Order: sequence, then structure tokens, then C-alpha cells
Amino acid sequence: MNKYMEIALKEAKKSLKTNDVPVGAVIVEGDQIISKAHNTREKEHSIIGHAEINAIEKACRKKKSWHLNTCTLYVTLEPCQMCIEAAKQARIKCIIYAAKQQKKSNLKEPYKIQLENVENSSILLKQFFKEKRK
Repeated sequence: MNKYMEIALKEAKKSLKTNDVPVGAVIVEGDQIISKAHNTREKEHSIIGHAEINAIEKACRKKKSWHLNTCTLYVTLEPCQMCIEAAKQARIKCIIYAAKQQKKSNLKEPYKIQLENVENSSILLKQFFKEKRK
């Protein structure tokens, strides 16, 4: 497993503490981590508290720029349309994700996106939703 995806998975596990969907994200420039984040929708009562949005906002603050065109976003779940659009607006050059969306893919147009099949991410998400349905 890619080391950045491992870090994203550790971030995803932090979401479980606040009953958020376990999704983690890491933004990398070259070989340096610029930011990392996890879902905070439940914790912050925020519709935009997605891991990707949180990571993008942190990266922009750190770089003091919204131009992240030299960065790659690693995320444990295929991004939703909102997060894809935020990545586009930030000009992120590449998104690498682990688990595919179960309902439908959000990738309707060409974008530099690469699937990195990480079984641990899928397992974590399935366990979370299995517990929710009890």
C-alpha cells in the first residue's frame, strides 16, 4: 500500500470517534505532506465537512494560496461531486483514491484520477455502515 494512502487510512479512523463516515485525505506536494484530514460532518455539524474539503482548506492555508496545481490528493473513498469540483477549483493535478463509491461513480468527465485499490479502506467503510444498520 502507498505510504500516503496508509496515512489517509489512519486519518479515516479518526472519523469513527465522532460517528462520521471513515474517510481520510492527504495532500502531497512532491514527497512532502502538505495537509491531512478526515470527515467532520457530524462533529462540526457541517455539510461540507468532507475529508477532501478539510484537507484542501488546510493545504491552501499552509501554502497561502488556493493554487494547489503541484499537489496530489490521496483519499480513502472515491470523492463526491462536491469534492471533485473543489479539487478542480484548487487545480489539484491528480486524485488517487482507494474504495469506489457503492451507489454511483461521480467521475463523469475526464480528470486525472487514479484508482489505488486498497482493501483496508473498503473494509473500514463496510464495517462502519454495517454497524449503522444494526
